[in-house]
Amino acid sequence: MVKRIITSVVALAVFVGILFLPPICFTVALAAVILFMLYECYSATKADLGMKTIGFISAVILMSSIYFCKAIEWDTFAWATASIGIIFIIALHMITVVAKHGKRNYKDILSNGFLTIYIVLSMSCVWLAKETFDTATMLLTFICAWSCDTFAYFTGRFLGKHKLIPHVSPNKTVEGSVGGVVGAMVICIVYLLIVKNVFDTNMLQWSNVVVEGAVYGLVGGALSQLGDLIASAIKRDTGIKDFGWIFPGHGGFMDRFDSVMFIAPIMYILPMVIFGVM
Repeated sequence: MVKRIITSVVALAVFVGILFLPPICFTVALAAVILFMLYECYSATKADLGMKTIGFISAVILMSSIYFCKAIEWDTFAWATASIGIIFIIALHMITVVAKHGKRNYKDILSNGFLTIYIVLSMSCVWLAKETFDTATMLLTFICAWSCDTFAYFTGRFLGKHKLIPHVSPNKTVEGSVGGVVGAMVICIVYLLIVKNVFDTNMLQWSNVVVEGAVYGLVGGALSQLGDLIASAIKRDTGIKDFGWIFPGHGGFMDRFDSVMFIAPIMYILPMVIFGVM
């Protein structure tokens, strides 16, 4: 417990510190996190050196495509470039597997290719939210995911009686899950009220902040737990307890960002689709 709290405080301090640095520092830091997450996943799936190398090259290509798309405002040519980048990733994985094994091992191609695309595209939505809206909007993803995780942990620890999906994640409970979503809703509402009244950012042009905060907390909280369960399923399938060790008491980058990764796309799209914020 103490180790988890200390790690969380230190990690939060580093995270906040990066936000006050020039924007390029956040971009580079996020790219580094993505590469670390890929490394942990490749290690979990026992990908060989060749597959890891191709995966990292593919990730850099895809991240560069996304950066390029945003730079030229998502026109048709940009979307075509991003699509080519994705196709190139799949092709690289396929060529690597065939060259190494002399046959089309679709399990390796699909698992590592999918992980590369899934992690890069999902986490890149964090950067897109920051660039499209502002830092306050981007932080909603982290606040929602981590508040849900925190409330779910403590609610489950003290009130949990009914197991949620024991064969995937034995420690998660129904009570913890509900507590996590409710906690995320409350924290999102409080956060939006603070941002609206203190910072008055462009993202908050809405009339009912309480409803909007509740929507973010409900959708983000529920999906963040689904992302956590997916990561737990991968760990159980690969026979590991944690993806890494860099965060004492928490595990690796994948363990810390699994829920963030899963909700980042929806938290990026939600302001545009529902609230009309551009």
